[in-house]
Amino acid sequence: MSSQYSISNKKRIAKNTLFLYIRMMLIMAVSLYTSRIILNALGVVDYGVYNVVGGMVVMFGFLNSALAQASQRYIAYGIEKDSVNMQIRTFSMLFNVHIIIAIVILLLSETIGLWLFYNKLVIPEGRMISAFWVMQFSIISLLVSVTQVPYNASIFGHEKMNAYAYISIVEVFLKLGVVIAIKYCFEDKLIAYGALTMGASVVTALLYRFYCVRKFSNCHYIRYWSSKLFKELFGYTSWSLIGNLAWTFNSQGMNILINIFFGPVFNAARGIASSVEAALSSFLYNFTTPSVPPIIKAYAVGDIKEMINLNLRSSKLGFLLFMCLSLPLISVIDNILSIWLITPPPQSNIFCILSLIYIQCNAMSGTLQNVVQATGKVKTYQISNGSLKLLALPVVYVIYKCGGDVVTYLWVLIVFSIVGLFVQLEVVNRLISEFHISEFLRSVILPALGAYILPLLLSLYFWQLNWSLVQAMGIVVLMILICCLSVWFIGFTLHERNWIVNIVKSKIKRK
Repeated sequence: MSSQYSISNKKRIAKNTLFLYIRMMLIMAVSLYTSRIILNALGVVDYGVYNVVGGMVVMFGFLNSALAQASQRYIAYGIEKDSVNMQIRTFSMLFNVHIIIAIVILLLSETIGLWLFYNKLVIPEGRMISAFWVMQFSIISLLVSVTQVPYNASIFGHEKMNAYAYISIVEVFLKLGVVIAIKYCFEDKLIAYGALTMGASVVTALLYRFYCVRKFSNCHYIRYWSSKLFKELFGYTSWSLIGNLAWTFNSQGMNILINIFFGPVFNAARGIASSVEAALSSFLYNFTTPSVPPIIKAYAVGDIKEMINLNLRSSKLGFLLFMCLSLPLISVIDNILSIWLITPPPQSNIFCILSLIYIQCNAMSGTLQNVVQATGKVKTYQISNGSLKLLALPVVYVIYKCGGDVVTYLWVLIVFSIVGLFVQLEVVNRLISEFHISEFLRSVILPALGAYILPLLLSLYFWQLNWSLVQAMGIVVLMILICCLSVWFIGFTLHERNWIVNIVKSKIKRK
């Protein structure tokens, strides 16, 4: 059973990954283009204001993030184990809970959020009204996103990544339309950008809901309440809440600290780095996401060996593939920013480089969180991982208070990410007796680091030199070649290399 299940998983994961990569390439191209246009249209200060105000609102979505993980688990688990009627009840209960969460987020945003807005954020004089409306539009977008979670969880649970890819592509072109409209049509571009971005979010949510209602039998809302399921959800979520609260405060709290100590210009620089980070993180996300439902389903049917193998494969391959994408960009990041933004905000290059290294460190943990999520025993994982993330914030505050540089926070995050990886491994080892840290070290960490270190040093060396456009293109090609060779000879085992060669040979013979 395990062998047949594994083959089926590999085919399905490969198909879903292909859909997500097509989505990623289009979204990456359009997103990077729109970031440039928005920066030029809004100006550095307004762009920084949008990032810090919008980020502050997102901070109140930590409740939603925790429940999103629970929704994915319960729906994927239910598809594998429950009847259709039970799946409908689960979906309806999840929707009810997300309505409650949306109300709580609204109350928090319009009380604590407004207090932070008026008393703590550094907003330039004359932009307070515009920033206020950006905040309100961001709140509405967040509320729509909250109530959207059960529908997205159904798409992932049914592993219909093609639908997710198509609708995401529609979303990114809606955002492109917003950018074009902002550039040519409006006087107060900051307010207009917030309003139109909210409109794009609403349209996208409606498309997802229409698809789910038409295609999935479980996506039909009925008036239903189960105190038992409610307690289960919040029992599961209460611990996930700690991790998501920590992640949100870590991310958006850094944005607020940068605003308080350095002003909105450096929020703009971080916003640019975040755009690059988001575009490339989607690469990693699209690789690991198709593995998540099979990991949960493998645990549901008791195939622990297959679940562990999926985790090991996705962790190492995700790290190595991300390295082949990020290191060539690091080597010529100054050229890229100059072409992309013409006049980048100060220290944007350092922000981008350290952000990519930080994401690379996170990539090592792969789908460890999803392994824990599959078991439902998330308490220890969330407390330990969340504590590390929360601890980073006061550490950065003290460093800034003592006169530290604005990019110091990224060094702190990198160190905490490395420590966090070993904490996660220890937690998973205690939860699942078949999982061994030594195996993860041998199969993932050592080959991945061995393949990464030399290309990283080369990319940092190349970055410090001045290149013409033609030379920069040559450096990118050279770095891609170096990364691929390093992955092939150091990152992959002999068995993995032979497996890839045999696949290529079989494809050639078919032709």
